[in-house]
Amino acid sequence: MGESPPSDCKETIRSAFDNVAAHISNLASLQIAVDELMTECISIDSVVRDLESRMDGVEITLRTDMRILINEIQHLKDRKSSR
Repeated sequence: MGESPPSDCKETIRSAFDNVAAHISNLASLQIAVDELMTECISIDSVVRDLESRMDGVEITLRTDMRILINEIQHLKDRKSSR
């Protein structure tokens, strides 16, 4: 499958964040990152790459929160592409 259109990208990112919010320790920090990513959302893959690059140098709990979000984004992307 190709890159997702921006509206689909934003919907996926928002859904993933909403799905994992109860499991996140640094909710405010991750919310800020998600808001930034949604304004720049070109594709789901680009968002995942951006999140992974942001993981460098952050404290371990926030890094874990970002990994949880990335896993959920990939899960939703895989579900959408299998339909």
